[in-house]
Amino acid sequence: MRSIADANVLLPLLTEGHAHRAPAVSWWEACDDSDVGLCLPVRMALLRLLTNSRVMGSSILRPEQAWEVLDELIGDPRIVVIDQIPQTHSQHLRANVQDREPSPDLWTDAWLAALAQATDCEMTTFDKGFRAFPKLKLRLLSVSTS
Repeated sequence: MRSIADANVLLPLLTEGHAHRAPAVSWWEACDDSDVGLCLPVRMALLRLLTNSRVMGSSILRPEQAWEVLDELIGDPRIVVIDQIPQTHSQHLRANVQDREPSPDLWTDAWLAALAQATDCEMTTFDKGFRAFPKLKLRLLSVSTS
């Protein structure tokens, strides 16, 4: 496993017309089998987003459809489902929140960063907020403006 994928990278792969689709697909196509870790918080985020009308508009999915989309993603050979977190995860998580100011995204971002750190993987995301974790291997994707 080379990378922990954030929901903001995987959602564009699953939705046509998403503004981040091109860079997400480019990254995805460069991945080999078993390169991409998919953890429970990201799976839950994908299910939540796929069934949210503010995110999906008229393309909103019913819960059973969202499950099917997630199952298809999980079936891709590039995906490794992470159901067990390494023992060192909690130590990284505590370090990631040490001396930080409260914020709505702190805990999930710190948790994902800790998973990447504990598995010695890079965190792949569009979220620049992950720069706040100095000991994180970060692959920050961007949308080209050209």
